[in-house]
Amino acid sequence: MYCKQFIILFFISILSACSSINDIPVEGNQVNQDIETRNKQVAALNEWTITGKIAFINSQLRQSATLYWQKNEAEKVESLNLSTLFGIKVLELEQRQDNFTLEVDGNVYDTQNLDALIYSLTGLNLPTRAMNHWLKGLAFLPTDKIVYHAKTQLPQSLTSRYNNKVWQVKYSKYYHIEQFQLAKQLTITQGDLRIKIVIHSWKT
Repeated sequence: MYCKQFIILFFISILSACSSINDIPVEGNQVNQDIETRNKQVAALNEWTITGKIAFINSQLRQSATLYWQKNEAEKVESLNLSTLFGIKVLELEQRQDNFTLEVDGNVYDTQNLDALIYSLTGLNLPTRAMNHWLKGLAFLPTDKIVYHAKTQLPQSLTSRYNNKVWQVKYSKYYHIEQFQLAKQLTITQGDLRIKIVIHSWKT
């Protein structure tokens, strides 16, 4: 049961961050890119690896894990690992094309419908398809609403109605990572659920 609770962490799928030595903080008092230019550039970021921490918080539970997430969107290849601070594997996800393999609690599940599998294991409808977009500060649905910082023109928050539930993502700690401007801290909320993600390293 302890391991299964961590499925929630990624799929809605988020502490202090240690930045890569080459990452430069985005100054909060100047415009670095206009919104359209930044969104087009980040939308083309289809291959990346992040490491960091993720925490799941609600009124009954608070848990955290280390996060390793590698994604190649163009080839539909993905690898995600959550582990405890002692290095014990909690969850492992692999995607190859449209097939997903999920290992949790020592059990292995195969599916082509990740949303349905997560619902069957947790009873929750989670925004699995939206996370690749939200992580980069991009809308997934045409109805997603994004609020941008008045000076930097970077996303401050995103509100979405996904699976008939209202989700909100808040972004902070933007860095210049190569040619991209990406957030290293995200907080995702839906009702009583709060997910905090701290990214220690973005690799593109």
